[in-house]
Amino acid sequence: MACPNVATDEISMLKTARERTGAGYTSSFSITNPIYMSDLQRLTGGNTSGSGNSYPAVNLGNPVSNRPDGQNPLEFAEFSQYDQNPQRTAFMYNYNSSSYQNACPIAIVFDTYYHTDPNNLVPSSGAGIYTAYTTQTGTTVVSAGYYAIYTTGNLPVPSGKWMQVGNNGLIIGIGNC
Repeated sequence: MACPNVATDEISMLKTARERTGAGYTSSFSITNPIYMSDLQRLTGGNTSGSGNSYPAVNLGNPVSNRPDGQNPLEFAEFSQYDQNPQRTAFMYNYNSSSYQNACPIAIVFDTYYHTDPNNLVPSSGAGIYTAYTTQTGTTVVSAGYYAIYTTGNLPVPSGKWMQVGNNGLIIGIGNC
C-alpha cells in the first residue's frame, strides 16, 4: 500500500520508511533507527546521512506530484500517495514518430511497453498525468511519438486508440484511431 494523501490523512515517518524499503506503508517491516528525512528523499537511495536502513532509489514511476524531488526544503508532502512499487499497465503497440494516422493502421506490433495508469489499457487522460516506460520496473521512458495501443498476449488486438508521448515520457494526448 502506498503512502496516504497528505491532504486527507497524516503521514508517518516510520511508515514512510517502510514504504521506501518496498515493504509497504502499512506493513510491520522492521526499520532500524535512526530515520533521516534526507535519506528517505535522496533520489539515488542509500543512507549517506546515517539512517539505520539503506533505501532503494526513489521510484520515478510515480507521478511527479507524488514523489520527492530530492531538493531542500525536505517536506513530507512530497510523499503524498508515493508508492515504492507502483503498478504499471502493459500494452503492445505500433509506433510512429510523427502522426497517429501513421501509427493506427493495423500492423505487426512491436513489443511490450508499460504506462503508469494502473486501471486502463489506454490511459484515462492525456494531460501529462501518466508516463510510459520501456520496462515494468525501469526508469527509461519510451521514445516521443505516437503509439497505437494493442492488448498484450499471443494475439494482440487493436484497442482502436492511440496515445502521444512527449520527450520526457509523459503521455500528452490520447484519441481514437
